[in-house]
Amino acid sequence: MVWKTGPLVLALILLAGFGLHAAPHNNLPHLRICGDAIDWPPYIYVQNEEIHGYDVEILDRALARHGVKYDLVLTSWSRCLRGAKHDEYDLVVSASYSPEREKDYLYTEWYYTITPLYIYSSQLFPQGLTISTSQELSAYRVCGQHSYNYHDFNIDGIESVGNSIREITEKLKTGECDVYLSWEEILEGTRRKWGIEHITPPLVYKAVPNMEPHKFYMLISRHLPEREQLKTLLDRQFRLDRTANKDSQ
Repeated sequence: MVWKTGPLVLALILLAGFGLHAAPHNNLPHLRICGDAIDWPPYIYVQNEEIHGYDVEILDRALARHGVKYDLVLTSWSRCLRGAKHDEYDLVVSASYSPEREKDYLYTEWYYTITPLYIYSSQLFPQGLTISTSQELSAYRVCGQHSYNYHDFNIDGIESVGNSIREITEKLKTGECDVYLSWEEILEGTRRKWGIEHITPPLVYKAVPNMEPHKFYMLISRHLPEREQLKTLLDRQFRLDRTANKDSQ
């Protein structure tokens, strides 16, 4: 395993070995995989200049054990998506669904879910901000991160105003945004991994009511000739993991 680090890109090169009982997929090429350079713990993050998280673990189970080699690169989210669209990358990790993306990429089955939240300041809403559906948030200035997909929130007019959780939560405190959309597992993962508490008074977060957890997928480049075989290999592992997680609950 070789790690390469650059000023903008962190790369993991996995020279995958064969599992004792794993059938090799020799016709799959050495895959070029990308993810977002902004930490998304516990799913993908950088620690001690190495990439960690659930994405790495499941790629190892789905690919490395079958003798499929890959490079995992973390770069800007927009560059990752653009690269997969234009044949620079074969696979994108930790992506949500949108009809527009489905035109450009082949979706795998989902492999994890996270809980949608809305965050606001009690200084702006001293009586609280209670809703029954996400659409009610359309009456406010709702903010999100650049290049992120908020399709599953079913809200129109979301403004992209920052590149990080900290940047947008500061805008809540200054009144530049009324509401910020995020996910519980990401906030909790950041707290557990780095000890960072993004939601402190006067900020308040609540789960979006009457909304199912958001599903996350991998996106396969439509330029990859072996895209259907790769999808089959990934989907099989995702189903195994979902079954194992269900049985353990």
